[in-house]
Amino acid sequence: MARKPVTDMSAWPSLSLEGNLIAPAMVATIDRRESAEQKEPDYRIRKGLTLREEISTAFRVGQSHFDAFAKIEHPSAEATRRFVRAFLQETFGFDDLAAADGALSFIAGERVPIVVVPPSDEKLDRRSPTLSVDRSRSPAFALQDYLNEHEETLWGLVTNGTLIRLVRDNASLTRPAYIEADLAQIFTNEDAASFAVLWLLIHRSRFGVTGAPATDCALERWRDAGSREGEVARDRLAAQVQIALKVLGSGFLEANPDLAAKLKSGEVNLTDWFNELLRLVYRLIFLMVAEDRNLLHPEKAAAAARKLYADGYSLAALRAQCYRAASWDRHHDRYEGIKIVFRALAHGQDALALPALGGLFSDDKLPHLETARLRNRAFMEALYRLAWLSDKTGMVPVNWRAMETEELGSVYESLLELQPQLGDDGKSLVFASEASEQKGNQRKTTGSYYTPDSLVQALLDTALDPVLDRTEAEADDPTKALLKLSIIDPACGSGHFLLAAARRIATRLARIRADGTPALSDFRHALRDVARSCLHGVDRNPMAVELTKVALWIETVDPGLPLGFFDAQIRCGDALLGILDLKVLEDGIPDAAYKPQTGDDKDTAKFYARANKDAKAGQGRLDFTGGRSRLPAIRPIATEYTGFRALSEDTLEDIITKDRRFRTIREGEAFHKAETACDLYIAAFLLPKTGGPPSSRGARLVPTTSDVWQALDDGQVWGPIIGQATIARRTRAFHWPLEFPDVMQRGGFDVVLGNPPWEVMQLSDKEYFAAIHPEIASLAGSARKKAIDSLAREQPEAFAEYQRAIYASEALNEFARESGRFDLTARGKVNTYALFAELFAKITRPKGRAGLIVPTGIATDSSTAQFFAWLMAEKRLSSLIDFENRDRLFPEVYYRVKFCLMTLGDNEATAHFAFFLTNPAQLADPERNFTLTPETIARLNPNSRTAPVFRSRADAELAAKIYSKVPVLIEDAIRSAGNPWGIAARVQRMCDEPQFPLG
Repeated sequence: MARKPVTDMSAWPSLSLEGNLIAPAMVATIDRRESAEQKEPDYRIRKGLTLREEISTAFRVGQSHFDAFAKIEHPSAEATRRFVRAFLQETFGFDDLAAADGALSFIAGERVPIVVVPPSDEKLDRRSPTLSVDRSRSPAFALQDYLNEHEETLWGLVTNGTLIRLVRDNASLTRPAYIEADLAQIFTNEDAASFAVLWLLIHRSRFGVTGAPATDCALERWRDAGSREGEVARDRLAAQVQIALKVLGSGFLEANPDLAAKLKSGEVNLTDWFNELLRLVYRLIFLMVAEDRNLLHPEKAAAAARKLYADGYSLAALRAQCYRAASWDRHHDRYEGIKIVFRALAHGQDALALPALGGLFSDDKLPHLETARLRNRAFMEALYRLAWLSDKTGMVPVNWRAMETEELGSVYESLLELQPQLGDDGKSLVFASEASEQKGNQRKTTGSYYTPDSLVQALLDTALDPVLDRTEAEADDPTKALLKLSIIDPACGSGHFLLAAARRIATRLARIRADGTPALSDFRHALRDVARSCLHGVDRNPMAVELTKVALWIETVDPGLPLGFFDAQIRCGDALLGILDLKVLEDGIPDAAYKPQTGDDKDTAKFYARANKDAKAGQGRLDFTGGRSRLPAIRPIATEYTGFRALSEDTLEDIITKDRRFRTIREGEAFHKAETACDLYIAAFLLPKTGGPPSSRGARLVPTTSDVWQALDDGQVWGPIIGQATIARRTRAFHWPLEFPDVMQRGGFDVVLGNPPWEVMQLSDKEYFAAIHPEIASLAGSARKKAIDSLAREQPEAFAEYQRAIYASEALNEFARESGRFDLTARGKVNTYALFAELFAKITRPKGRAGLIVPTGIATDSSTAQFFAWLMAEKRLSSLIDFENRDRLFPEVYYRVKFCLMTLGDNEATAHFAFFLTNPAQLADPERNFTLTPETIARLNPNSRTAPVFRSRADAELAAKIYSKVPVLIEDAIRSAGNPWGIAARVQRMCDEPQFPLG
């Protein structure tokens, strides 16, 4: 392995970078003077001087000021302010400082707020006696509050004379982001390197000129450039993770011949084993984050135990070695050492000061890999791929400390593309063809387009914040009220939306609890409480569900406490398939469930359809209206869920108790009856109708309404039908009243968020075969059809699996159209985004809100016109912000695709619109935003009942004024009265004239 120079933070010993204020790699670029806006004129340096000379002079000037200040024995707040004013003026070019009121000491150019406290306020994050006059607060949060509340300010400084911190507007405070310099260390130790970076970052010229928009400054452009470089780095990291998986997989196969043989024979399922590899990588990532954030050990852990772990068992020690090729040897000791750490985190180990975390580290997560061997060569290379990135300057450590957990979403997307296969030798792990068709198929199958954080935050502004504002304003106890909120993403992917929402709630919760001055630990505790109390998620991909849990565990890890129990909140299932309202069981299975599909026998389908009609007509009907109802008693289950959720999670024993209680509820008689009935209902749509009409009731293989009612009555169902109902579970049918009984009993969720899949519900031959038979997928038209026909002769089992996939696709379509769940959106060529939009609307409780990212066609296409008209008639639409993808907010989506941020509310008198935006920053332009009432939209588009599209507020206002005075040409709904202009008759007369021949 070629040696490259290693770059890390040790180059600037007096600087601390917390969070992703400006990416470390970007700071390094700035340090080398290789970034934009770093010429002498950009820093207003006098002609004849270089940057290096100016920085050297500034260092001595600053040192002189600091030495004089340091001689003051107990500097007062006023003395500190005098020092800071002179220090900033003469060292960093702040020649426009003005005194400010309130918590601020100064403001520069009406755009750079500066908070100053005396050195007696030792920590900038702790409560300040100097500032806590009207309410308790810390210097850092006083500045953060000001930045967040004033749009004209974006960046600011806070200092106590010995520390100085650069801060930016940040709506979520659960993960603070700043760059801090220790002035005492810089000037005492002559740390010119750290000073140079500080000077380059906080010189007055970096904050922009007076009167310019807050975003018009070098710091903001550097931050954006760093973010873009970070995206490239994440793409490289995604590739590195894939390599790590391949290296680990091949390493295990090579070192464990018995395991390789079982995988080759099918005794061990390849997909299940690959998922173990994923969990192993998740564990390694978790450990790297926890170590780097100093969250692995309890605060009171013994120093000796900490040292033993750090020196002998930590991943940090191995990461420092793994870039040396000499560590890639043929021994097995490295992985054996990590297994000791895994077992310690499963049960606790005092000798290493490791708490019992459980969860991700539970004993049952790696059944084959925990007992397997692995050579150092494979383990250390995999660790190298996860811990280091190469760029043009050398090797850079992956900054797991500062990486936002949501950023793993881009890695998640790449992992879902992987199709594991054994190599021809049976001793290596390979991935199926990575042709563009396969990648497209995997993304479409999972809906795994990673959502940019700028869009997530913009959606939270309209979908979450109003609910939080109302909750705080109306509650006697805001803390309890906030923790009672229920938030869900029905297609949660890697948990991006859930984490972003959790941070906003936790920020408010921590501030209330700490009376305005929360410490970082307060935010951590609040985030853990919010995650366990408020968050819910659903995804049909089981590994996406696991990744969401990992993301939550990473973000909510609290030293000394076990990982939270999320099994009841983050569920695996198809949010679009299953029972939404148990009342449909009373009406029985729709007759359309027995409509013949591809491969069905018509006589068989006809038999079951008739049997189902007979059952609903009265033969075997149960008493739903008399003395005893047969509908499931969900209220007791909901009550049990409420009590179960309140159980503590302070110890591993608590987590085990909670897990047992959860399983006990789901194994109870009431739950079993309801689940069986729901599964039978869904199975009627999914099961093939073949084999001819059954000769007896006991020979029936497809459930009918009588079976559903029988299950509700005594839980007993005739013959083999109960076994057939398992198809509902295999297809991951999700029954909302059973999965979240307490929430659904209350009328739904307070906030529903997400970016659901945007896919046509129709099986594509090209996409289906891309992963398993790429040679067939690469063919076109008749050639592909012939290849599929030949598959029936040459590989009958593969062809049968293809036929089953076709049947399943048609059955899901039929369920969407005929089950009654999607009456407003299952029209034309059914698209999942439209179904999800209707689902979002239906699972939101009264006074709740829903926010989703979907194609703009949800409001403009004829196939969804009825849904949009319903939204307007019910006054549900709060806002619709339309984007064109020209700025590649979604890099993998075609640039002309239009999508929108849609927010649904309750009793919305007007709806807010904006169209043709290309990035969220344009939302600040008032000329691009306008509002329309439902009545105005009805006047503008009475026939199509879709959203009118305008480029500007002026266009919308002009059209609304015209249509308020003059009617449309023809309004179809009111027949002749809707044609005041007599258009049809006039056109006909014109066409009758000779000058308008019709032939």
